[in-house]
Amino acid sequence: MKSQDIVILFKLISLNLQAEGARVKKRNFTVNLDLEDAMDLVPIDSQDYLDRFLDLRMTGNIEKIDLSQGQHWEGWEDIDEDSITPNMESYSVRALAASLALSKSEVSNSLNRCRDIGLIHADRLSGQPIVRAEALLDFVKYGVRYVFPAKPGPIVRGIPTAFAAPIMAGKVMTGGDLIPVWPDAYGKNKGQEITPLYKTVPGAVKKDELLYHFLALVDAIRIGGPRETKVADAMLREWIL
Repeated sequence: MKSQDIVILFKLISLNLQAEGARVKKRNFTVNLDLEDAMDLVPIDSQDYLDRFLDLRMTGNIEKIDLSQGQHWEGWEDIDEDSITPNMESYSVRALAASLALSKSEVSNSLNRCRDIGLIHADRLSGQPIVRAEALLDFVKYGVRYVFPAKPGPIVRGIPTAFAAPIMAGKVMTGGDLIPVWPDAYGKNKGQEITPLYKTVPGAVKKDELLYHFLALVDAIRIGGPRETKVADAMLREWIL
């Protein structure tokens, strides 16, 4: 398995969700946490959350913590949403290669590898590649940090990822002022470099809102601790499964 395989699999999931009309800003995420974990997820700048957690600390009544996104998507490219509704052509090798800045041979080989290991199967009627999402998420949760490890590098300009991305911003307290970013010359933020799963990721996510959030959550698992992993995994599963 290669790192671009993970990117392509999440791209296919993104296409399926877009075809179903899924929108990021309409999603609200919840995950069951104990008191100790919940206290570490207090958004730093939210007095409402601080007041709520004060009540929770006193009563010990932890049920579900809202993990809905704290920021709206601020893409780097203006995209007409009506023009990107997926169709059958969107799943072709040519279209996937163009959207992810990969070669057609890279996409074709990746799809074949994923079929061989059971992460993709073909829809009976359309022949469209369908991702075995639960198996993919199990691999991401338990294996991605070991197979495709990442460590914070030098300070660069780039695109926020992991717990600094809009989908997780303010959800998990972190130590220090530097945020994790994918290197990108046109990025609006400075932080510590995180090598993306594949070199074309920074360009690909500018065209696909859902893909950006998925890969940022994967990065939270790649570089985060147990609590960041728990939150990111729960958000991916609620969204995709």
